[in-house]
Order: sequence, then C-alpha cells, then structure tokens
Amino acid sequence: MDYDKLNHFLVRNGADYHFGKWVNPINYTAIRLILCGIGLLLGSFYAMWSGLVIAVLFFVLPDILLIWLNGKDNEYMIPELKLVYSSISMQIKSGVHVTDALSECYGSVSKGRLREALHTLSSDIVMNADVEGALEQLRDKFDNRYIEALCIIVLQALESGQALDLLSDIAEQIKDMEGAIMNKKKSSLDRSITFYQLGILAAILAIVLYACVVYMMTTALNF
Repeated sequence: MDYDKLNHFLVRNGADYHFGKWVNPINYTAIRLILCGIGLLLGSFYAMWSGLVIAVLFFVLPDILLIWLNGKDNEYMIPELKLVYSSISMQIKSGVHVTDALSECYGSVSKGRLREALHTLSSDIVMNADVEGALEQLRDKFDNRYIEALCIIVLQALESGQALDLLSDIAEQIKDMEGAIMNKKKSSLDRSITFYQLGILAAILAIVLYACVVYMMTTALNF
C-alpha cells in the first residue's frame, strides 16, 4: 500500500469531511478489505466467479462513493466559489492587499467543507504568515480546478501585483459552469417529471384494462 498516495486521494476527495476524522489510509484499507471479504462470501453462495466479481466491486465501492460525493461537493461549491472570487476582486479593487483579501474570503461562504478549508487557510496565514504553504494545503484538500486556479492566481498576484483580470476571467468561467449545472438539473427534473407522468399513465391504463377484463369475464359467466 502506498500510504502517501492513498492519503493524498482521501484528502483531495474530502474523506474526513464525508466519513469522519477517523479515516486514514490504514483504516480505509481495512474497511475495503472487510467489504471485499463480505462480497466474496455473499457471491460464493452462487458461484466462485460471482464471489470474485462481487468482492472486487465491494473493494472499489468506497472509492466510487467518495469520488461521487466529491463531485457533488464541487457542484454545490460553484455558487460559493463565485462569491469568493467576487469578494476577493472587490476587496483588491478597494485597495486591500491580496493576502488580507484572501484571509477574509471565508466570510463569503455560508457553511460546509469549503468554509472549513478557507477558515483554516485564514488561520494559517494569520498565525504562520506563510501564504504559499497555506495555499498549497488548500489546493491539496480539493480536487477542484477553480480552487486550484485561485491558489495559482493569488501566488501570481503576490509576485506581480496583478490579479484582477485573472480573477474576472475565472469568475466568468464559474458563471458559465453554474449555468451549465442549472441546465443539467433542469433537464434531469424534466426527465423525472416525464417518467412520473408515464408511470401514472401506465397505472391508469392498467386499472382500465383490469376493469375491462373483469367486466368481460363477468358478462361471459352470466351468459
């Protein structure tokens, strides 16, 4: 087991946020092995090959679940990241130094994994005065290109003093992504409504057909 590689995967996908602070590479691997054993046992009641297949599926199940949860996090964070970018841009325009703007940006986020990470970032900047190290830790906590872009932009701003154009460009990209996600959700809702309507129609047709069959059988018996 590559401890560092697995730990990097767990941190980037928010394992401690979703599963709890107890999650570490050793515990995580133990859980996967236990699930693998359960899958092998359950599948072996049918056939050995099915036991092996189910064992593999159970072994990778925590990875699939964690990646899916992280994807949902990234969707939920889109509006909040837009607020973060806007907040930093406005403060820089007002003459606030980019480091100070970064330290206060967690106030734009209401709750959740992103706020916790930004609050930790702010504390690290204030206590340790190590902006580069704090940004590196923030980037490692997420598998999100917009957070990674934010870290790169801030580092470039500290070197060149220019950040507004880059922040505006990324903010526009986030706005477009937010629109795409909304359209995706709308399409999903439309499909769900159509599915439910078809289900109701099928149920009505089944009831009508049943009533017709019962009526015909009753009529035939009377004759």
